[in-house]
Amino acid sequence: MIRNFGALMTMSLLLGLYATPADAQTQELRVSNGRATFTSDAPLETINGTTTRVAGSVSVDLANPGAASGTLIVPVASLRTGIALRDEHLQGANWLNAASHPNITLQVTAFEGASDFTGGERVSFRIRGNMTIKGTTRPVNIRAQGQLRDGAFLVRARWRIRLSDYGVSIPAAVQAKVNNEIVVSVNIRAATS
Repeated sequence: MIRNFGALMTMSLLLGLYATPADAQTQELRVSNGRATFTSDAPLETINGTTTRVAGSVSVDLANPGAASGTLIVPVASLRTGIALRDEHLQGANWLNAASHPNITLQVTAFEGASDFTGGERVSFRIRGNMTIKGTTRPVNIRAQGQLRDGAFLVRARWRIRLSDYGVSIPAAVQAKVNNEIVVSVNIRAATS
């Protein structure tokens, strides 16, 4: 019996040595309030679009955030540009093809350049991951700022994408009205509850 107790204590000590404090601090944060905007600034027209239906979650240790992971999802059908017919075209097969590819996703693989969010200050960092639009996935490296405030993790991010990188071809008839380069901005609030 004493020998088994000693073996049990030894095993407990060894397991304790391999358990990292970061594992105990990792939290699953759900996006409870998310907004995304996009801007196409072409020679003849500037198109601004928005959605308030950004959803998803991120798993992160806010005191040691490098190994963050998670997914953000935007339903294509939720994108609004202020003109119903343009929204219909945007969701159509020639543009984002919402019928076959209903969601735009951002798969987060890491937070880089931030050592700690727990102090309450706004911290600049980069989000590494993969973005999928219209069934095509491309790596992204996104400038962002994060802040822990009132029990929630607030993130602002801004980056540029090229529609052609995601298999979206701009018809010649509208090339002066739609820019191939789109500026995307995301503001999210994520919390454990």
